[in-house]
Amino acid sequence: MAAGGLDDDEEITAINITPMVDIILVLLVIFMVTTATINKIEGMEVDKPDATSGKNIDELPQSIVLMCRDEGEFAIDGQPVEGTQAEIDAAIGAEIELRVSQNKELQGIVQCDTKAQVGAMVHLIDLLRDHGVTKYAIATEQPPNAEG
Repeated sequence: MAAGGLDDDEEITAINITPMVDIILVLLVIFMVTTATINKIEGMEVDKPDATSGKNIDELPQSIVLMCRDEGEFAIDGQPVEGTQAEIDAAIGAEIELRVSQNKELQGIVQCDTKAQVGAMVHLIDLLRDHGVTKYAIATEQPPNAEG
């Protein structure tokens, strides 16, 4: 019998936690790398007013209001823009460029119907960004007062 050796008849009474710690450390590293990657996803920052405390559009003279409706209709400051999608984009782009040339601090406001496609709203924001507008917001309505 060797000193310190195990006999075949003896039971193993110690628990070896080294493999478990190794697995936990590997999982920790995986989660750290994954979290760092998720945080680097490019997102679009939107300066949107709260529905209960937003400013009235009439109080913003240096703004352009782009509207979209659920039927695919677009308007600039309430004036409908008609034509094919390319013509509508060109007209909106030209108006944005005109106003940006007059005022570098122009703010774009996107106002869409609740039933309008989200893609139409994002498209209008893209048009604003592509034509030099750096400040933009999404118009909302104040909710009706709850009477109780």
